[in-house]
Amino acid sequence: MDGTLKNEAGMGLIEVMMAAMILSISLMAVAMTMIQGMSSMYIAQEQLIAKQKARETLESVFTARSTQGITFAQLQNSIVSGGIFLVGWQPIRLMGTDGIANTDDDSSAALESIVFAGPDGNLGTSDDITRTLSNMERRITISNVLLPNSSVDPDIRQVTVEVRFQINKIYRTVTISSYISRFT
Repeated sequence: MDGTLKNEAGMGLIEVMMAAMILSISLMAVAMTMIQGMSSMYIAQEQLIAKQKARETLESVFTARSTQGITFAQLQNSIVSGGIFLVGWQPIRLMGTDGIANTDDDSSAALESIVFAGPDGNLGTSDDITRTLSNMERRITISNVLLPNSSVDPDIRQVTVEVRFQINKIYRTVTISSYISRFT
């Protein structure tokens, strides 16, 4: 032993605090990523439901037209001019007796609901979750199609179905359009 003190190295308080701060920031970033991912999953689910409701609505219009449940003249928004579709955004209700969405007879029907599988993951069991579509609205717009000479085509109309839903006070909209002919 030569009597010299050996320099012992260790972590000081400041170094420990810096390491803890870096670790905290990293964990917060991971947590924010997880929250963003869960939010994106919820939005995607709502968007999928909205898209399906828009498709069902468009299909109800085509089915009614093909089975001659409605005439081509009734394929309009304005009830005053003989159309059957309500104007503007409407709650998503069960279809009335005519089997067509967003018509006058839907107003007395209950809001539509969907069923999700419960905690057991199986649909059709007692733990299923039923959710009313109270955060969704639907709008059907029927518009004329113009010919190349800018006159209205008497045989074709454009049907646009929009379904919107609100998340965090922000509306998101799913739109589906198609053409429907006078001829079945």
